[in-house]
Amino acid sequence: MSSQRSAADIRADLGHPVIDADGHVFEHYPALHQYCLEEGLEGGLYAQMSNCSFNGEPNWSGLSPDERLARRSFRGPWWALPLANTRDFATAVSPALFHDRIEELGMDFAVCYPSIGLNFPAYKDDEVRNKLCRALNRYLADSYQGLQDRLTPVAAIPTHTPDEAVEQLEFAVTELGFKAVMIGGFVPRQLPAGGEMATWIDSLGLDSAYDYDPLWQRLVDLQTPASLHSGSMGWDGRRSISNFTYNHMGNFGSASEATAKSIFFGGVTHRFPELRLGFLEGGVTWGAQMVCDLFSHWEKRGPEGLKAYDPARFEPEFFDSLLAEANDPIDLPAGFGRTMQKGISHDEVVNDFEAAGITCPEDILEQIDRSYWFGCEADDPLVRLAFDGALPEGATLNAIFSSDVGHWDVPDMSEVMPEVWEQVEHGWLNEDQFRAFTFGNAHRFFSEARPDFFKGTVLEGVTV
Repeated sequence: MSSQRSAADIRADLGHPVIDADGHVFEHYPALHQYCLEEGLEGGLYAQMSNCSFNGEPNWSGLSPDERLARRSFRGPWWALPLANTRDFATAVSPALFHDRIEELGMDFAVCYPSIGLNFPAYKDDEVRNKLCRALNRYLADSYQGLQDRLTPVAAIPTHTPDEAVEQLEFAVTELGFKAVMIGGFVPRQLPAGGEMATWIDSLGLDSAYDYDPLWQRLVDLQTPASLHSGSMGWDGRRSISNFTYNHMGNFGSASEATAKSIFFGGVTHRFPELRLGFLEGGVTWGAQMVCDLFSHWEKRGPEGLKAYDPARFEPEFFDSLLAEANDPIDLPAGFGRTMQKGISHDEVVNDFEAAGITCPEDILEQIDRSYWFGCEADDPLVRLAFDGALPEGATLNAIFSSDVGHWDVPDMSEVMPEVWEQVEHGWLNEDQFRAFTFGNAHRFFSEARPDFFKGTVLEGVTV
């Protein structure tokens, strides 16, 4: 670590607050277990641990080696907590202790996400899934009482159907008082033509099994910013039965890209311009690539670009004559031009960008800039891609500082601020960009969705 200053000293020298947009609480299992029992969940929390995974499949640790091989069950996280630092682990479990230490850690305000609860929206059993989420949300609401000046938890909202999502959203926001939520970013759905393990990923927008507009509308009506913290471990390409690191690398970015594209091409960000969505823990590299790909595909696959590929403009006889005159070393039978034209001609010509309401490249940037935020950890050296102006038309992305305290990514909470300050020390970000990353962008994300988000907090009245 290049900085020798403490987290508190770094914060004292800044001219702005610091918002942690993605801290983590590690649930106190015995306490959460009681909430699960109160919700009528037979066996409570402990009875459900065997199915605790991002995709709702049986947990790797509860299967025999033969079962893991037969199911290609992915190995999930292990030794994933900062247990060598007992004070930090206690801080992750106790919101009150985190509240006491937040200034020491160089932060002003933190939005806190669950840990085991990240998996609850993915449970396959409808009753179990919803009872787990209700229990978790009640547990979190009670755990942060009296601490809201510096900490706010997010509610876990399952999204297997829009009806369950709206019901859980309304309970969390209108009854429990949550100001922000974490929605399930996708649903693995069983293929009718396949067996138990044959699934496809429904990412809530394009080609979804349901119309999720009621959920998007209710989020807007309730002025609730929504984040997605779903991972793609267990998808094809991330199903190693032996290596967690193989499965983990890139899994948040991959899941985020799938949902972000689905929501974009499904027209959600076009129809609901007030919607604010945060894609967490995947960094910003996938977002930068997505923007570049959207631009290049619009140029080549938009209505004007497609004219270059219209089979009606092809001249098969001229094509055949050119080949006949080319003197290739192998024999090229005549007539391939007409065969080619017939083979690629069809009437199902569509504008892939129509539902998204895209009429020009600027529309793409407007929707991404308005609707999407990207969670990046302190040690991510590529945060600068959000700010360096290398994207089409010099666009920037809404990168937000996300500490991930409470998880294995952070073995020492006191080193998070010195680590993120290295972005400036290394010349990757200037101080204005650092301010946007650690304060301004997160403030806009929450306050644009809910103008009074910071009322009653230490940031009330603080402007970007």
